[in-house]
Amino acid sequence: MYNQIRICAFEHDPSRDPWVERFHVAKFAEQWQTELTDLYALGWRSAEAMVGLPVRRLNQVLRAVAPGVLATGRGAAADPSAPWIYTDGEVPAEVVRAAFLTWVMSLRPEPEHQAALDRVLDSISGTAIQWLPVEVDLTSVDLSEGGTALPPRRLYSLLPELVATRLARRSFRARKSDGETRFRVVNRDQGTELVAWPPRFTPFDGGGHFFSAVVRITCHTVPFTARLRVHVSMGIRRWVAGDRLFLPHRRSATALVDTPLPWGDGGSAARTRLSVNNIRYDARQGRVVWGRNSPVGLLSDLDVIGSYPKAEEVISSPTAWLTGREGKAVGIVYSTALETTHAVGTGLMPDERAELDEWVAEGLKPLLRRVPDLVRVPRVRNKPALLPAAPKIKPEQREKFDRQVEADRRRGLRAALTGDPLHVDVVTIFPESADRILREFARQLGCPEEQVTTEVRQRWFFDGLEVRLTVSSLGDLARKVDVPKRGTPQRPAAVREAHRARRLAAGAAFPRLDAPAIALVELPGGDRFTEPDSDPKSTLRLGFADSGRLTQFIRPLPGSGDDVDQRVRSACLDAFRQLGVFTSAEPRTRSPLPTGLQYVGLWVVRGAHGRRLVAVRVRPGEEVHQVTAWDDRVKDWVPYRRFLLASSTADASFGTKGQRNANDDRLDVERRIRSILYQSRDRPTLLLVNSGNLRESWPSLANGSLMRDHLGFTGIQDQRVGAYGDELRVVLVRDRNSREEVPQWYAPTPEGKPAGFASGLWYPGDAAGDNRVFASTADLPRSFPKTPRGLRKLGDDVSSQYGATVSAWNPQYLEITSLCVASGDARSPDSAAEWASVAHQQRFHDEYDPLAQPFPVHLAKKAGEYCFSTGSNEDEAE
Repeated sequence: MYNQIRICAFEHDPSRDPWVERFHVAKFAEQWQTELTDLYALGWRSAEAMVGLPVRRLNQVLRAVAPGVLATGRGAAADPSAPWIYTDGEVPAEVVRAAFLTWVMSLRPEPEHQAALDRVLDSISGTAIQWLPVEVDLTSVDLSEGGTALPPRRLYSLLPELVATRLARRSFRARKSDGETRFRVVNRDQGTELVAWPPRFTPFDGGGHFFSAVVRITCHTVPFTARLRVHVSMGIRRWVAGDRLFLPHRRSATALVDTPLPWGDGGSAARTRLSVNNIRYDARQGRVVWGRNSPVGLLSDLDVIGSYPKAEEVISSPTAWLTGREGKAVGIVYSTALETTHAVGTGLMPDERAELDEWVAEGLKPLLRRVPDLVRVPRVRNKPALLPAAPKIKPEQREKFDRQVEADRRRGLRAALTGDPLHVDVVTIFPESADRILREFARQLGCPEEQVTTEVRQRWFFDGLEVRLTVSSLGDLARKVDVPKRGTPQRPAAVREAHRARRLAAGAAFPRLDAPAIALVELPGGDRFTEPDSDPKSTLRLGFADSGRLTQFIRPLPGSGDDVDQRVRSACLDAFRQLGVFTSAEPRTRSPLPTGLQYVGLWVVRGAHGRRLVAVRVRPGEEVHQVTAWDDRVKDWVPYRRFLLASSTADASFGTKGQRNANDDRLDVERRIRSILYQSRDRPTLLLVNSGNLRESWPSLANGSLMRDHLGFTGIQDQRVGAYGDELRVVLVRDRNSREEVPQWYAPTPEGKPAGFASGLWYPGDAAGDNRVFASTADLPRSFPKTPRGLRKLGDDVSSQYGATVSAWNPQYLEITSLCVASGDARSPDSAAEWASVAHQQRFHDEYDPLAQPFPVHLAKKAGEYCFSTGSNEDEAE
């Protein structure tokens, strides 16, 4: 068993001098901002307000053509006082000027705006770029009242750029590799990337499958931690190859472009970056084009001597452009939405992650050090009182385990049904699927096999349960939704009407039920509905809800190459989850938990009509309705299944686009949270909140606003937690999300042995006595195929070439912050580690693979599937 884990995160060593860099900085002149905004507004046709100039494209061009540009500051085009360009020396004025004027001319190239463009060019041409020398301390941060680092905003973009630039100067040599790997810098909205270039390929599965190692670099803070951290995440970037790429209508593809500098020798040694571009199909032109903000479009205007590929040329020969043509190369990033397959598996194995992590650590010395390893939290349990695992070689033990799980599931179902019969509709595409689904559903409940028949209508009676089943065909409801092509007049309205008609048809296909009911529906996955807005899944869910049925979808069973039994089993378990069946194991703690402890999980669902708070309450000791959700319309807790059904129709009265804004949503969410806390004062409550999900709606959850044992709301001074309930505890969880907010990790081993993974609750080995922040890691899913721990992808031997075809599953790292754990009596604090352990144990269940969130938060998040109706995802203005 591993006793420590290593996180891929780095920070300034306080025993060393600060990391100070000297730059030349230019600002975006105020005159430019005023005149260019007026020019850009001339052609603005969207119903939405114009948010600012598209300066991102200009910044990418500057990075592509001016190697001295290290970073660009955010918001500089709107704030003349903010630095715009950071360089390691003055960039030649003609380079910046040429790029800037080329970008200006692209703002309004339409003939009807030529006169206005000429006036602006004449006006701004007389304004020279002013360069100022500055020193920036990359390690200096302020501290919040709660003791959390408050770094200057510019560090979030500047520090990842400098780290990436520093690392890109060094080569990486993987074990079992004959050559060295070089990286190119790729700027992103969130942080910076290093992409191995040129790409590698595997000869397996016909060959021609290309991939690159990717290192993502972002900056983050940690609650109650005084230093800014740099997170380094490793992964795989897969590339499109082949003779031609078919780009579906309204789909786009990301393309990274490697081009010589318009100035200088243009040799490969001078190239340090790849520019991010977009390829899309333009219905008006009837062809594939570079996206509106793609810098390669400006490069062709900027460099009148060189030639740059057209988007149509790139998708016509992906392999040729990936490997390079005439000193230029373009890599189209592979996506599962591109209707093509890829032999290379996702992710890196832990041993190669450890190897790249060591390479990063060496490259950052002595400026940054690795964050100290995490060790197991002493004297706490890592898992709840789960049933013991039974080995396959002992079928009698396995059968005993299954019988116990089935009995617990029936007990949970009886509590959810409260004496009502359960109606189950098995709705299939292929008739032969029905029997398999029926038998698995019966097996999960322990229903005697003799009760399962081939009849279209069946009734099962056993152990105090009555289950009424109906088998039917999905028929035409399984077809794609017919929607008009992009460019069709009033397309968004037509899409909404098409989905409304399908929803009505689904609701009318089955008799209305008021009793507990769920439909197990066989339906192809989203990859079968390639035309945008044609997938009927969400619409069918709402249509079935209109008839009183919850819905669990199952991909078609015949002809599938994956584990059919596992998919059917998972679908049945998810059906029980929607019905509000609770079978969680009791947490194991050193001290007894408060009597009658209830768990409340929060999640904010985002949709076209705004944001909606979902709150799920779990009361393990209740005899009925152990899982409920807060219904703000009736101001009470209602059974979870009823909340799901009610949510499917609530959006009609929730508001329409344009009637609410972000501030309205925030105030509404905070009001509901305070109401929920008030309604929960009658008994001990553990509030579980995903801070990354709620932060925009509950600003007091921002790391810099957190204070131990205090809660705050907009316009209300932070108060001790006891003001919201004498027995209230609050635990925040934070996952990786799209911003890499928590670090990647691995379990180090003695030299010579491959690194691995470990399950448990961890904390810093040098943590102070008042530590509130912990790390939760879980096991690999039981359904995930076992792979050799030392399997590699970046070597040159045959085993590495095969390893490239294997997907690597990396267990979710969850940051757990015991924010409020003091009891009502401030002199009698609880144990932060114990409450973190309780939250951690909520990820483990006898029935499910380990969850990415604690169980109540998981239920709240899943409720979002019913909260907003489906319509066109096309902007109204288009």
